Amino acid sequence: MQDNLSLPLLSSYAQRNQLICDRIGQLANGGTCPQILEAGCGQEWQLDLVGVDFLLTGVDLDGDALQIRKRNFDDMDQIIEGDLRTVDLPDSSFDVIYNAYVLEHVAGANLVMENFANWLRPNGIIILEIPDPYSAKGFITRITPHWFHVFFYRNILGLKWAGKPGHAPYPTLFDPIVSRRGVRDFCESKGLSIIAEYGNGLYVPGRGFKRFMLRACTRLVAMLSMGSLSDKHSDLLYIIQRKPISYL
Repeated sequence: MQDNLSLPLLSSYAQRNQLICDRIGQLANGGTCPQILEAGCGQEWQLDLVGVDFLLTGVDLDGDALQIRKRNFDDMDQIIEGDLRTVDLPDSSFDVIYNAYVLEHVAGANLVMENFANWLRPNGIIILEIPDPYSAKGFITRITPHWFHVFFYRNILGLKWAGKPGHAPYPTLFDPIVSRRGVRDFCESKGLSIIAEYGNGLYVPGRGFKRFMLRACTRLVAMLSMGSLSDKHSDLLYIIQRKPISYL
């Protein structure tokens, strides 16, 4: 069921990047070097942290993607091949956990979020980006099989390596926590604060006529849903903070 609470929308990639980088920059203002975990690091770092010194640890289950990342960028201080549900990392060891478009591919995604809550330092933040399963685009993704996603990437978007080792798309599962309600309920249960929640519909794949048709398709699905699915956004961005320890 679609959550009808108001949702501010991001207007540009620059706004998205600035929003995230400002929050990370605030952690560095005290003179510390933020420890960042890129949880599900894939092939490429997605943020432009200009002027911020940080230490970056990357964890990913896909060894092929890690090799591509190391070969092309070699930009991580520590690389760990492992499952975010089971990898052994120290509690309270990261100031920032960045997790973008990973949870929807994990069976038992709540276990990953449990680990995030444990790994995060007091005052630290989780930056979480997920598709909204109750957007029109998210609904289409949920009801179509993985082979169709691979076909779409290869034949519509023209990504010839799609589905091959180290390359998206990955099978999509959408555990209940991967939703607005799921994220809110989890944060409430763990005493985490949602300090920012945005809808993101900035990226429409394809060009020209293909892009026009994809937008028309999502609008049609939203219209047929009688308002239960949104075509104003497709993804969700969260900044979640762990409250400081109180000794009172």
